[in-house]
Amino acid sequence: MKKIFTLVYGLALAFVFASAASAQTDGLSANHWSLVEMNGEAVSNSRAAVEFSADRKNVSGNAGCNRFFGGVRVGRGTMRFSGLGSTRMFCDGAMEAETAFLDAVKSVTRYRIRGNVLTLMAGRTEVLKFEGSPKPDETADNADPVSISEKKWVLETIGGDPVVLAEGSAFITFDTGQKQAGGNTGCNVFGGSYTSTGEKIAFKNPVSTMRACIEDNRMKIERSFMDALLKVDRYEVNGDRLTLFGGNTALLEFVGTEKDN
Repeated sequence: MKKIFTLVYGLALAFVFASAASAQTDGLSANHWSLVEMNGEAVSNSRAAVEFSADRKNVSGNAGCNRFFGGVRVGRGTMRFSGLGSTRMFCDGAMEAETAFLDAVKSVTRYRIRGNVLTLMAGRTEVLKFEGSPKPDETADNADPVSISEKKWVLETIGGDPVVLAEGSAFITFDTGQKQAGGNTGCNVFGGSYTSTGEKIAFKNPVSTMRACIEDNRMKIERSFMDALLKVDRYEVNGDRLTLFGGNTALLEFVGTEKDN
């Protein structure tokens, strides 16, 4: 009888610990984590934040100025980031803090969640602390978030490099009902169909007008824009920003504006 009790007690403890670990890991991917402390010092008015994919294999967020993205490996209380990349915008007064943030992220080996607080550690040293808030509700598979069709997405970067064109001249819009996307490359009008499932997206054979733009570097931007579009396999909408990825690489980044009537 004593052996049976010991066995049942042991199984119960294992279940409790497994459930706690699962709940902690689920909380990791369910929340948007905003930075509140770095290297022991309180942080305020920062855009720095992280989010983890539902399968807890990818991470993305804002380093304070630039968007960053990469892979993550999560174990029972352990965490390591890999293949981190970021866009390359310059924000006056924010670059030093951004560098410190990314260096801290790269040093992380462990994590802890208590309530709505996520702490990332390098060994036993706390390097980053975040407060969590629920992510916006995700839509069902085979449907797009309404936000992707509500805005005109103006091209801001290609492969992390800022796009220098007249404001708003290169953009893309989406018709989720017809599964059509199109816009302007900064020189020519383009359009075509796309497929999407959840966060996955792929563009199919976009066509464009064939005007030659000899001013500026518009043709180079156009080629880079269209080449990148065909490599896209995933997207992320975060507020007024749309990022199109190829794997873990941010290929195109847009800022949302009001659609033209």
